[in-house]
Amino acid sequence: MNKRLISYSWVAMLLMMLGACANMAQGPTGGKQDVIAPKKVSSIPADGELNVTKTRVEILFNEFLQLSNPAKNLVVSPPQKINPVAKAVGKKIVVELRDSLQPDKTYTFDFGDAIGDYTENNRVSNFLYSFSTGDHIDSMTISGVVLNAATLVPEEDVLVGVHSDDADSLFLKKRFERIGKTNAEGRFSIRGLASKKYRIFALRDMNNSHSFDQSAEEIAVQEMPMEIPSITVTEKMDTIYGDSMKIDTIIVRREVIAKPNDVVLRLFQEEQHFQKFQKIERPDRKFFTLYFEKMEPSIPKVTLLDTTVAGWCRIEASQMGDTVKYWFADSLLCKKDTIRLSVSYMKTDSAGTLVPAEDTLMATLTTSFLKNEVKMQQQLLAQQKRAERRNRPMKRTNVLNMTPFSLVEIDDQPVVEWANPVTSIDKEKVHLYLASDTLKTPIPFALSFMENRGNCRSYNVNSNGLAENETYVLELDSACAYDHYGNHNEPITIRFRKKAANEYGKLELKLSNLEENAFVELLKSSDTPLRTVQVKDGKAVFDHLPPATYFARVILDRNNNQKWDTGKFSEGVLPEWVYYFPKGLKLRANWEMTEDWDVKAEPLNQQRPSGLSSKKKKNNDR
Repeated sequence: MNKRLISYSWVAMLLMMLGACANMAQGPTGGKQDVIAPKKVSSIPADGELNVTKTRVEILFNEFLQLSNPAKNLVVSPPQKINPVAKAVGKKIVVELRDSLQPDKTYTFDFGDAIGDYTENNRVSNFLYSFSTGDHIDSMTISGVVLNAATLVPEEDVLVGVHSDDADSLFLKKRFERIGKTNAEGRFSIRGLASKKYRIFALRDMNNSHSFDQSAEEIAVQEMPMEIPSITVTEKMDTIYGDSMKIDTIIVRREVIAKPNDVVLRLFQEEQHFQKFQKIERPDRKFFTLYFEKMEPSIPKVTLLDTTVAGWCRIEASQMGDTVKYWFADSLLCKKDTIRLSVSYMKTDSAGTLVPAEDTLMATLTTSFLKNEVKMQQQLLAQQKRAERRNRPMKRTNVLNMTPFSLVEIDDQPVVEWANPVTSIDKEKVHLYLASDTLKTPIPFALSFMENRGNCRSYNVNSNGLAENETYVLELDSACAYDHYGNHNEPITIRFRKKAANEYGKLELKLSNLEENAFVELLKSSDTPLRTVQVKDGKAVFDHLPPATYFARVILDRNNNQKWDTGKFSEGVLPEWVYYFPKGLKLRANWEMTEDWDVKAEPLNQQRPSGLSSKKKKNNDR
């Protein structure tokens, strides 16, 4: 055999054996996951360099990078009239300033957590870079928190800036000298400050002007006295003991504290009086709805354009008048798919003045309603055919229904609420009884129409004879009520119970550290007010509360109008103060809870309790 062939065979067998051995175990897994953030290697200009003239910055790291939303996350101070261009290029962060450099200024580039490595996006936390166009670096810092003035919710992405002149007028016409931006916790830091007094403002900047020049912008003004930023260095000693309890090592740690670091800014929007029409909707044949923004508490005048019908509608409006429902009182109008209207109302012009306005609108049935109507007609036709085949009468479809109920609160009266506005109701066909076993004892009552701007379909059943924890029966005979569309009710029987006092709890809050007139709002977890009580003799008392977990806030009511008022910058008026009870109040049935409440015991940014929704609300929606 050829010796060369033998040698080739041995080499092939050896390679096969090595391959088999290699496949006996799992292949490479790539090692441990990278959890280390990139580290800065160098920069041009150098960090802290003086007398810089270049407008291009390059910062080199030890890994390939990605830069998250630099337009939002990179804050350059002094603020730039033209936003800089920042991007990740390989292992570098490159920033191009498009404004000329100001002389003798410290420039800071606050990236926040925007820089991460390319593969795992491990973030470089609070990365800051700076240089100076002069012969020194300003290194002072002011930090704090921005809160919504009405709800104490931390405000994110709000610009916070300073002026070294304490005149508030600079906020209206001049760009900030230095800026910072709030994070998700509402925290901010303004860096690169000189050792002098500054006036601090917050601004939700809508046009990148860095000044308060639009009335719709949210703002905050420093309320604490101006102070000079300072840096304090303290030393702390950590002692490490050996096995024999003798001191083995003493480690000295230096802690640098920049002050002020506890600035609280209360963000608010000035009262907006812009009234305007928003839209018209007609989701049903029987009514249409007009929607307005910031409507004054008056009902718009609506006129039919293509026909004349006396008393053609019944009106149901929200309490603020911004939503108005018009029920047709004429069945012929209901049959029309489109109705042309003229709407007269007051709106705000460009000068902020209320002026008369008139719009021509079309109340057109929605496509979804028309599709559903066809489907309902087909179902009704099918029911009629089945009834004819079985020789059974069809059940009435034109029935006037009402909203059923089974419980009545101890402080309330029963309410009969019809599905549609009624034209008449025969009170002789309405009966109220005390139900005891199989006996029914008649109870005297009066039926009163609740017609007001918020309701045109309801009647109160007023009776002084309703006792707590008793069961009653409300009977409405057939055809006791008719609506505008020829519908009437079938016989209705409602059994209900008047709730007893022992099914409720009582809450008493004893407040201290209040210098002004105040009221307390009891809140749901959604931060929606349930009840309001005036503070009297330092107390707020809530009776007959259903068992639940409640929250509470107190409003210092400077003008005694029983509502929270926002601020007015031009008049030097700040928003009314709001304080939250710092925990939920879990109330049980037949239980009295008393809580002492020092409204200023906790810092403002720590008062809002967990469990409350943090959904943002506009200040003037309160």
